Amino acid sequence: MLRISIFILLASSLLVAISAFAPVNHGNAITKPSSSALDMGWLDGLLGKGQMATASHILLKGPNADDQCERIKADVYKKAIGRGNPANGVEPAKLVQAFANAAKGKSTCPSAKKGGSLGSFGQGQMVPEFDAVAFKKEVGVIHGPIRTDFGSHLILVTQRE
Repeated sequence: MLRISIFILLASSLLVAISAFAPVNHGNAITKPSSSALDMGWLDGLLGKGQMATASHILLKGPNADDQCERIKADVYKKAIGRGNPANGVEPAKLVQAFANAAKGKSTCPSAKKGGSLGSFGQGQMVPEFDAVAFKKEVGVIHGPIRTDFGSHLILVTQRE
């Protein structure tokens, strides 16, 4: 009985995998991307993957890294706001630029050369503490200090899909 169940499971998985590559004639219709399991890849859909984030970070090491992160975060916000009214918030482009400048001068990570940019990445590609921020916290806000085995991070998530 167990062998039959395993065979049925494998056969149905194979059919799903094959159907994902079947040709489809869309004619002249304009199609919109969707988030169906076949569009993501049937295995990705089963594992719950597919979400992407784009982020930058500043990595600091040492016993005072958390305190340094707090000072850098305050400085980045001050520079991004400039002479504007803090009650009006921060322009995203100015925040990204101020963060990139701070990363170039302060971060100990090789990404400092790119203004701390890590590009886009999927869930599970970063350490769990980093993933928790990148995929669950607010976009467009500097988060941290976030402690990992690498040190203390300031993280700016700029996009999530």
